[in-house]
Amino acid sequence: MKRAGILHAELAGHLARLSHTDLFVVADSGFPVPPGVPAVDLRVLYGLPRLEPVLEAVLAEVVVESAAVAAEVDDANPELAALFDSAAPGAARVLHDELKRLSAAARFVVRTGEATPYGNILLTAGVAFAV
Repeated sequence: MKRAGILHAELAGHLARLSHTDLFVVADSGFPVPPGVPAVDLRVLYGLPRLEPVLEAVLAEVVVESAAVAAEVDDANPELAALFDSAAPGAARVLHDELKRLSAAARFVVRTGEATPYGNILLTAGVAFAV
């Protein structure tokens, strides 16, 4: 039995298989998962689980070299914009439609119960050693 970290077997497996430059998404409850991209669906109810603790758990386990969020989050959802800026400093801002387009190249999407606008972050896996 694992001592700590992500216990959800499917999510832990996807995270363990990431390689340098792989894309993955931590998303809200309504994010349209592109065809062919696996979804790890954590939704229980709207708002459960919230995006914040899921993102924190993922970031505690994975090296991330860059991130992108919807530019619209800054005006429509300042609370999540602040979370993204704290969790992934320097996250690029792209239009929401572009974020959805980019997610087609993701290895997987983690869908949370987040029920607020633009609660989606595209992450690029890094490496845990100097390159």
